[in-house]
Amino acid sequence: MFLKIFQFVMITSAISVIASEKPDVLFIVLDDLNDYIGAYGNEQAITPNLDRFASQSMRFDLAMSATPLCNPSRTAVMTGLPAYVTGIYENNHYFRDFPKWENWVTLPQYFRQYGYRAVAGGKVFHKPSGQHADAQSWDEIYHDRSGTMSPPLDKKWAHGMKDEFELDYYQKAIDWAGLDVPKEETADWITADRAAKILQEEHDQPLFLAVGIFRPHLPWYAPQEFFDLYPLDEVTLPETVVNDLADVGPIGRRMAGGQAQSVIEGNGKWKEAVQAYLANVSYADACVGHVLDALEKSGRADNTIVVLWSDHGFHLGEKEHWEKYTLWERANRAPLIVKAPGVTDAGSVCSKPVSLIDLQPTLIELCGLPARDDIYGNSLLPLLKGDQANWDKPVLMTHYPNNHAVRSERYRYIRYADGFEELYDHQVDPNEFTNLAGNPEYREVMDRLAKEMPKINADWPDYERDFNQH
Repeated sequence: MFLKIFQFVMITSAISVIASEKPDVLFIVLDDLNDYIGAYGNEQAITPNLDRFASQSMRFDLAMSATPLCNPSRTAVMTGLPAYVTGIYENNHYFRDFPKWENWVTLPQYFRQYGYRAVAGGKVFHKPSGQHADAQSWDEIYHDRSGTMSPPLDKKWAHGMKDEFELDYYQKAIDWAGLDVPKEETADWITADRAAKILQEEHDQPLFLAVGIFRPHLPWYAPQEFFDLYPLDEVTLPETVVNDLADVGPIGRRMAGGQAQSVIEGNGKWKEAVQAYLANVSYADACVGHVLDALEKSGRADNTIVVLWSDHGFHLGEKEHWEKYTLWERANRAPLIVKAPGVTDAGSVCSKPVSLIDLQPTLIELCGLPARDDIYGNSLLPLLKGDQANWDKPVLMTHYPNNHAVRSERYRYIRYADGFEELYDHQVDPNEFTNLAGNPEYREVMDRLAKEMPKINADWPDYERDFNQH
């Protein structure tokens, strides 16, 4: 008995010593944010806070989601396991409902094991509250709402397209409106404000603070002040070509969701939709800025690792598509900005492809915790230190079983479950207008990238139901 007590005391003491030496982690995740950010080269996006943060940090220009859909992407980051392993392919899946993953240790749980206090607000897992918030991962969920309020009924679906979309999800989600409310009354701002207050508090153990900002996720409701930033006649549209899907196979077309582009463009609402997205990006930027300002005032910025990311990208008409749900660059490429005091150089840029699933092993190494041998991904520490010359790791993306994409520094290769292939050369075709897979000159490139694709994929029992509902 004495020996067991002695061992417990020694282990507890060791964890306390480890904890006292660890940096805090500020983990900020946004929803559906693509590269409409000034720091990423978008000339019309008004994002002063994200731009300032990028100037202090390392910006990753080729960060990719493990899956181009909210819940599977976030589950991959938080569990360290990709969708083709867990079977979490859709938004209605919850990983702990699967017996194999019922007791899986998530990223915040792992940090808690080594003395961290882990708290979350807003949408970090798939929901801010309920089962999909995964309350057991946290010491506390400090705010269980996200987004903004809806406008009055007479301002909803004022675009007049509500009944024209084939998919039920689009009927409910594709809407926008400027709200006659101050930003301080919105849920995302409250999430940010409470995080700001937590950062100002004294704490006797290292902090893992996760802040989930729901915007710019649909519907695009934000305070009117952010819509006013973007006069409609100054909004520019993304570059597209006519009949872009002519060289795309049936599964790729189906993923693209049908006729949303033709509805929006046909009704002359394309600029309005892009304006609304930009307005919501600027609103999200303001929320993030409120948190980052609090960190600077806290006096602990020099001992806080800040990771800012989005769960995936977002189409705004590119490749005749809206939303995510595809294996193309636009749906998978996501912002990732990391500031690690004493490690990252201010204003540095990484041009190597990386995956969001790399975040867990990266944070574990940065914080000096024991490495895990049960998760996927690669620590980005060499890149954060500036060593890009020795990094040659193509990135894998999955969207439903046996549908995969691989991104190297130059190419995106896609192979669907029916065997149809796509290959895009980003050196000359950044918009992925031309599918090169039919050109035999590129067979060696495709074969090489195909080696990164898994041979075994977890089952998806409700494929037809879930796929049809998106």
